[in-house]
Amino acid sequence: MIVEMPAIWNFDELGKAVLTQWYASEGDTVKEGNPVCQIMAAKVTVEVASPYSGKITKLIAIINEEISPGDPLMEIQ
Repeated sequence: MIVEMPAIWNFDELGKAVLTQWYASEGDTVKEGNPVCQIMAAKVTVEVASPYSGKITKLIAIINEEISPGDPLMEIQ
């Protein structure tokens, strides 16, 4: 299952965010609600939580790249 970037900031006003850190790695098991990465939008950092429990099979988003709501972040099985 592909996990997409949730709309947790006002994209229309602030534009794209930047993925600044992964807290999890491929092969890690995560629980729903646990933080998996950090983004920065308009100089504010926000933790992004996993919407599902499972094993991370692939990290798709890359650190220091811009992301928008709906962009793929990772794959969970």
